[in-house]
Amino acid sequence: MAIFWPLKTTLKQVLFLAIFANCFVAFVALPANAQKTATKVSADQAEGHNSATLPAMHVARTQFFGQIRLEGMDYLTKLPDTPQLNQSQFLSARMSFLRESEKFNYAADVAAGTFFSKRQSNFFVNEAYMSYNSASVKVYGGRKKIEWSEIDRRWQLGLWQPRQALDTLRPEEQGLVGVFLDHTSDDFQILGFASPIFIPSMGPEIRQEGGSLVSDSRWYRQPSSSFDFNNRRNTISYELDIPDAEKLVSNPGGALMARVGNKERGGWLVSSAGYKPVNDLILRRKIFKAISKDQVDVTVSPAVNYHQIVSVDAGYSFEAMRVSASYIEDKPDEVRPERDWAIQKIQPMQAYSAALDFSMDNIFSRSLAFQLGYLKVEGGKIEDILNDGSVDDITLFDQRMKFTNTVSTRVEGQLARFFRSPLVTRFKYLYDLEQKGSLLSTEFLYYPSQK
Repeated sequence: MAIFWPLKTTLKQVLFLAIFANCFVAFVALPANAQKTATKVSADQAEGHNSATLPAMHVARTQFFGQIRLEGMDYLTKLPDTPQLNQSQFLSARMSFLRESEKFNYAADVAAGTFFSKRQSNFFVNEAYMSYNSASVKVYGGRKKIEWSEIDRRWQLGLWQPRQALDTLRPEEQGLVGVFLDHTSDDFQILGFASPIFIPSMGPEIRQEGGSLVSDSRWYRQPSSSFDFNNRRNTISYELDIPDAEKLVSNPGGALMARVGNKERGGWLVSSAGYKPVNDLILRRKIFKAISKDQVDVTVSPAVNYHQIVSVDAGYSFEAMRVSASYIEDKPDEVRPERDWAIQKIQPMQAYSAALDFSMDNIFSRSLAFQLGYLKVEGGKIEDILNDGSVDDITLFDQRMKFTNTVSTRVEGQLARFFRSPLVTRFKYLYDLEQKGSLLSTEFLYYPSQK
């Protein structure tokens, strides 16, 4: 299972200010009569593509997108021990803008959300960057989303780019932070990335409470509270130790991506490779046991681990249909802990995926979009090891991925119109063949005004 670890509020504020400062000058410099479009943020920004193929513009142009969203969620499977997590209400707000000119572009995508609880409220910077256009290369600086791998984006694996998962049922990708050099044409692209810092995935807050590690998230799996040792039952008391923010952030990384063909038509091939920190922090723990007591005191602390990552996507795009196949693998470095400590050892993993996307028009005067997909994950186990490399008797979490052998289908389209405004429905069904469990999600969205 993927592990999301909370960072201190001070670190989040520092990261927010540092990244958003890149775009603040552009925002305040917008002319008063800048035309704000009522359309969604450009497909390049929303899907992680680059916009180097846009025609040169001699007049600055601004695109703006704002959204306020109120959701009510009711889960079919009930949790008798925590009935407060069977239903939830979620309020979120999002703002995105893209400022384009002949040489310089500025963009930001920021969001905030709350489950009406202080512990489950946060803000996020999904993207915030500026770019310079030269004759053949586009240079980006800041936080930017790139579609490094289709399997990683589609299945939200979080191997390439970190995720924000305040709502773990619907995590959202966030960009890597650094410098991007991009050369793009219709049928070819090569992109390089380098960064001196690292921002991990962020999820629901985990806190220490009564000797346990707990969270207000329905999707958090609490570590074991006891274990057997020498035919005696021992209870575990946990304590958190969060290291300095500088130690977590000061970790460089780099990557390279190449594309041949046009993903909008005909055949195409994309390959990416990189060496960077694993987006989900691993856990270190120190154990102290008093011989006279049936209790074990465990100090838990997050740490950074590196991995090599390679992915390949291939597909063919027709007018209203696209078929694709994807592969991704990572090889984490083995980190040995200090004496008297244990640390998570992440096993290498490989994932395969196949997908079919198609759209159908004029179905009862409506258009529908369909997605079919299959995912297979091999490896990815987690073991806790000691200083000498041997496996410890205790493992806090044993799996990196939520899904391992999964089929999914998704349908999205306009269900009806009320007062000349669309009612849109999204339906998604997922079934994991190994866990023999299913996930059903349905959304109804009404837009009173698209302005």
